[in-house]
Amino acid sequence: MKAKLQHLFLCLVLALGFVSISSALVAQQSVAAAASVAVPETTIAAKAGIAVDADSGQILAEKDSQKVLPIASMSKLLSIYLVLKAVKEGKLSWSKQLKPSALAYSLSQNMELSNIPFEEGVSYSAKELYEASLIYSANSAIMVLADAISGSQNKFVDAMKAQLKEWGINDEKIVNVSGLPNSYLGDNRYPGSSSADENKLSARDVAVIAKHVLDEFPEVLTTASQTNLPFHGTTYSNWNLMLKGQTAAESDLPVDGLKTGTGDAAGDCFVGTVKKNGFRVITVILHADGQEADTAKRFTATAALMHNVYQNWEIKTVLKKNEANSALTPVKVTNSKQTSVKVVPGETVKMLLPKSTKASQLNFTVSNSNVSRTAPIKKGDHLGKVDLPAIGSGYLSGTTAQAVPVLAQQSVKALTWWQKAWHNMTGLFS
Repeated sequence: MKAKLQHLFLCLVLALGFVSISSALVAQQSVAAAASVAVPETTIAAKAGIAVDADSGQILAEKDSQKVLPIASMSKLLSIYLVLKAVKEGKLSWSKQLKPSALAYSLSQNMELSNIPFEEGVSYSAKELYEASLIYSANSAIMVLADAISGSQNKFVDAMKAQLKEWGINDEKIVNVSGLPNSYLGDNRYPGSSSADENKLSARDVAVIAKHVLDEFPEVLTTASQTNLPFHGTTYSNWNLMLKGQTAAESDLPVDGLKTGTGDAAGDCFVGTVKKNGFRVITVILHADGQEADTAKRFTATAALMHNVYQNWEIKTVLKKNEANSALTPVKVTNSKQTSVKVVPGETVKMLLPKSTKASQLNFTVSNSNVSRTAPIKKGDHLGKVDLPAIGSGYLSGTTAQAVPVLAQQSVKALTWWQKAWHNMTGLFS
């Protein structure tokens, strides 16, 4: 009888050993990153402005960046995006000859505005109209392109508004394709808008547009960087005076785009871009500070902002692929003699950080420490992720901090059935 009881007890222990002791603890392991990093203070000489990393959308400096203000001809950057999109999708060819409407032709004769005067009855290629719109900010040129793509000015405005909403921009006020005050359009106004209306966006919104243009159509810089535009026997100068060889150019800032904007309500505006030290920056200046007679004030403000960014920020390696980092907390392990396993990054990660900040200051901690992994675990197994910290104001709308996978640094063996039995048996008598 005693032998039977001992046999039954042993069977019970063995049965318990085969039951996974952590089956309820297989939830996704994740790692959260935290940082308390001082961001360099930046003065922006404008009503509003922003500087962002063109690659990630990380905000490097800002001033009232979400305040909606008139943007004048910077509106054309959104229109240009839709033109490039139409060409890419085959809805418009660069060689297509387009004849200006009566409205576009009439408006082109107004030389108080930024215009290239059309010749009556003459058609122009989509490519040369695109170049005139971007380089010389020709209002009538972008209107002709809008008609060709959407069939009417109003439908193109609808497309502009829809595109902004797709990007998460809901505070827009878009009433025409060019950025002119509506007063110049007479009765040809967008439904529901008045003669006093004009396009308005925030500096952050303009940066979002610029980022999409550069991300999806980097070839735009080939055109935007041209200092002059030959057009049917006349040469027109680019309004962007920060380009190489122009009056506001600075030798240490190789600016190659993007778009100016000027108006009574908007003041002097500029969305610019420059690449140096391994990263590209997008800057937006809305209504630059300074005297009305100072036509270079938007470029002065832009240069100061760009200089500030490159003086204070640099690319730093935060994590190295497969290299141990003491800031990464080990992951708990069950069903093994080991209680935890060290993790390593699944890829090398570089971030823009203030020059005064060391990568070692970034603090990575396990956010769900109660979650464990069940052995066996192979070296290199995916055990979760680490979300890189947002420094300062974070990122533009629609972009997030990069998530990096973490992998097991070494293999972890599971308990054998006999080790499980022994573990359970010793546990019963402990």
